[in-house]
Amino acid sequence: MDQERGLRAYEWGTGILGAAILVHAAAVRGLDQDWLLVTFWSLAHLFFADKGVLLLPDVAFIPGYPITIAALATTGLAGLAPLVVSSMIWNGVCKGRSVSRIAFNIGHIALAAAAARGVAILLWGTCRLDHPVSPQGLVHGLVIVLTFHAVFTAAHTLHRYLRDPAITFHLRLGRALARSLKAFVPSYYFFSVLLVHLVQTGGPIAGFLFLSAIYALWQQFYLVNAYREEVRKATTDALTALANREGLERSLDIMLRKDRFPVSVLFVDIDDFKRVNDTYGHDTGDRVLRTIGTLLRDFVREDDVAARWGGEEFVVVLWRTPLAESFQIAERIRNAVRSTSFPEGVHISVSIGCAAAYAPDDVSRLLSLADSALYRAKGQGKDRVFVAAASSRE
Repeated sequence: MDQERGLRAYEWGTGILGAAILVHAAAVRGLDQDWLLVTFWSLAHLFFADKGVLLLPDVAFIPGYPITIAALATTGLAGLAPLVVSSMIWNGVCKGRSVSRIAFNIGHIALAAAAARGVAILLWGTCRLDHPVSPQGLVHGLVIVLTFHAVFTAAHTLHRYLRDPAITFHLRLGRALARSLKAFVPSYYFFSVLLVHLVQTGGPIAGFLFLSAIYALWQQFYLVNAYREEVRKATTDALTALANREGLERSLDIMLRKDRFPVSVLFVDIDDFKRVNDTYGHDTGDRVLRTIGTLLRDFVREDDVAARWGGEEFVVVLWRTPLAESFQIAERIRNAVRSTSFPEGVHISVSIGCAAAYAPDDVSRLLSLADSALYRAKGQGKDRVFVAAASSRE
């Protein structure tokens, strides 16, 4: 309870301080603003604040940051006030934020902007970027971005720390700054400087066209991600998170073009799995399948494939792996299954059939050879590995 009260007090305190900064800036400047530009920044931030565009596998460029910096560098704190207040309230309500969290979002952006403005005025006497693409303008812009980001990150990190103090504040802050300085800061530094330059040379229309291009990128990013997610669902077994048959076939098709021979296949079957379902129920059976799936993932490399073939059968494809080596891997899998603790204390063993192909012409028979070897292993008493002799060249 004390932790929750402290968090709320921090949110309200930050919000009130930030609001006071914005009100004071607006009162000092009065209506001496380019209100067309102020309105443009406010509307642009409302629309683009949450439109992320992928830059790296784990990093997205969010246009809301450059818009905030550009607004600060062209209209100052007074011009930034409508942007911050309108956007934070609108997005906070849409996302179901509490009033104190909306206040915090307004406050920590206002504090970061005030700090960036203060440092810029201290160094250059102004926060405005009149020549953003000149050498001095680039340095000026970088200082604004770094100061804004440092204060913004510190305020947000403290908020996370108050919510969950398991990780110390300085460690959280160090990690956040290191990650963002590497990826986020460079992206919105260059975009904000470019945005300021475009608005100064072409007015809000140029800025609108630039942000429209960003929106098109966001749409493309969204559609590509949606397509990838659908492909992932279509090629993944929902229960075990391994590849399904279609996923296995796609992986085989892609990797066979790369000539990664020899390739070995392991056909893995859970012994007497029907007895597990009949005795312990299908929920326990599903948990056993998930455990086997997790175990098989531990035995494959990045390019190898572990797939659920159907029911209690699994297929493991090992690229650039000769038959003798695949037999050793199969034995390790079999022993690992025997030593694994399964739900309800049920004892599980597997039978495995091995086959290998050393040239593209042999691949068409690979799965059937491994399947036949599996049935030989079953016929010889289960809980064993059998090698398809016809596939051996060793």
